[in-house]
Formats: sequence, C-alpha cells, structure tokens
Amino acid sequence: MKRIILGFLLLSQVVVFAQPGKYAMKGKIGSLNKPATVYLLYNQMIADSAVLKNGEFSFIGSIDQPTAAYLTLNKAGNGFTSDNYIRFYLETGGIINVASSDTLANAKITGTKNNDDNEKYVAMMAPIERRDGALETMDTSATEAQKSSPQFLKELELLNKDLEKERKAANKKFIIENPSSLVSLFALSSFANYSDYNEVSMLFDKLSPSVKNSARGKSYAQTLEKMHNVSVGSIAPDFTLPDTTNTRISLSSFKGKYLLLDFWASWCPICRESAPGVLKAYNSYHNRGFNILSVSLDKPGDRQKWLQAIHHDGLLWPQVSDLKFWYSPVVSLYKLTALPQNFLIDPNGKIIARDLDSEELSAKLVEIFGSKP
Repeated sequence: MKRIILGFLLLSQVVVFAQPGKYAMKGKIGSLNKPATVYLLYNQMIADSAVLKNGEFSFIGSIDQPTAAYLTLNKAGNGFTSDNYIRFYLETGGIINVASSDTLANAKITGTKNNDDNEKYVAMMAPIERRDGALETMDTSATEAQKSSPQFLKELELLNKDLEKERKAANKKFIIENPSSLVSLFALSSFANYSDYNEVSMLFDKLSPSVKNSARGKSYAQTLEKMHNVSVGSIAPDFTLPDTTNTRISLSSFKGKYLLLDFWASWCPICRESAPGVLKAYNSYHNRGFNILSVSLDKPGDRQKWLQAIHHDGLLWPQVSDLKFWYSPVVSLYKLTALPQNFLIDPNGKIIARDLDSEELSAKLVEIFGSKP
C-alpha cells in the first residue's frame, strides 16, 4: 500500500516542449452511449468534452506545447468527476489512440512518442501496483484484533517498506534508461516522494538537455531548489500551528532538543500503522531529550476524527493542525507530496535525516543517545 499521494488535480503537470501545432485524439471505451461523457483536462482546467456514441469519441484542437493531461469519464454525463480518470500526454506528431473494452482505467493510450513511452512505464509499474492493491486489501480486511496487534502492524510496515524500495528502484531504472522522455519527469516526481534532494537532483541531471530545458523541466528545476530548503543539512523552516487545545505551537520552540517532525493524517492508513514504532521510540528516548511534533493534514471539518485518532493510537506528544488538508501552508513549505513523511532535526534546527521508518528511527536514536536505557 503506497503512501498517500497528493491528489492528481493538485499535481496537474505543467506544459512541456515548445512545439506548437494541432493534436488529434480518437478513442473507444466499451460500447457506452449518451449520456456517458468524456472530459479532457489539461493546464488544470476542462478543455473539452465529448458524449460517447457506441463507446467512441474524438478530440481535435491546438496546443502551444505538449502537456501532461487527463481524461475523465462520467457515465451520467452530468459534469466532471475526479474518481474515474487516466493520465496521458496531449501532443502533436500523430493521432493519439485511446482503447478499452470496458473501463477508462484500463484504457491503453498510444500513437505518439510520449504516450508510447508512458504505456511502457505503466507496464513496468503494473506488478508493483498489483502488490500495492494486495496490501490495501490486507489492510482494509484486517480484523480489530489484527489492527491492535503489534506483530500485524509491523508486518504491514515492513511490506510497505519493501514495496516503496521496489517502486523507487523501478522509477530510477526508467529515468536512467529513458533520459529523453517526458515520462521520466513524471517518474522523477514519483521517485521524489520517497527521496532526499541529493538523490533527486542527481537523477534530474541525467535527463537530456531537451527535457531539462523544457518548460516542465525548468519548472521542476525550481521545485528542486525548494526541495533543497528541506533537504538533509538544511535548517528546518519554522512555522506555527494550533494544537488540540488551539494553543499555537512553533517549531522553533523545540530548538535545543532533538525533534522528529512527523507529518501524518487520521485518514492515512500507513501513518496509523507506523504509530506504534514511533511511540516506542518516544517512550525509550523522551527522557533523554528526544521530542516529537506531529502535524496532521486532516481535512476541514474533521477535527473530531483527528482527535479520536490521537486518542486511539495513544500519541503522547504535541499534535498540531490547521485542518486545511493539502492546502495547509506547511505542504508547500516542506514540499510534501505524500504521507507519511518525517524530518529528524538536531538541537540547532538542522535536518539530519528524513523519512525514517521505525527501525531506522530507532537506529538513529541509538547513534545519537547511545544504547537504549
């Protein structure tokens, strides 16, 4: 079960490569008819729509530059919906073909270079996604006894860790083997969800000049600059948020102590599953100067769910949240694109490690404080 990733509408890709011209797309999704409607989205807006006739639709239009885009399907035909979509590349250089015998999610999109590359990428990631689905089922079908079992939660945590390593390795492999493909920028974004600035920067440097000098490449270079501000070795940016009693707490108030800055949410299963390991570390080292500040990205109106999760999971350290979901200012401040994420900060406010699982955190604390008491 992969980490919770920032929603696709919030991460819509910007345009790339200056090659103005006309695009053409034709597709068939099963045998759907009116009122089923397909919507074309790019540049974070609905650009066109088409009512299906025997599953068939088409789009023709002009673009200044090729762009990552989305197709969404609403069988009721009563407006855009974000729960049935597929990502592709809107570009010139041929007819973009969309084909599926049943659902939009199963469609193959081919006919142009980047869409062909994307199909190759999707095929490479498919086994990982199947394992992800199996882990999701394992989690959602767990009994209450299993959810309360440290052994079961530890097993899930380790399986998730292995899956993330495999996902990271696959993305890295694709980027290295396809340095001239726009899809490699998407793979790099996925890789960055689990990586520090230095790793991401080295892979970005391996991309071809045409990709790095594209509009999307230049935009990602700016993102890398922001990532550098929260990389290992940088001073953690300060912020202030309300705690569970609406008392405002600043990150800087922990200066002089070792601090784990932990980003999570009550709706994030893997966050909740990792809580026992973090709690164990807190109980072992808090009296020796180790502290935790948890920042929740819970949704507006979900204050009670946030409080219930804190109580249920037995979290003993300060908890803060503005309940603004992915729109919280801390998201952009810390370049968050996935949950959970954490940053280990030294007494001088410098980030010394990030994205530690419970075993890695325990090992780091042993390194800092010596053996467990």
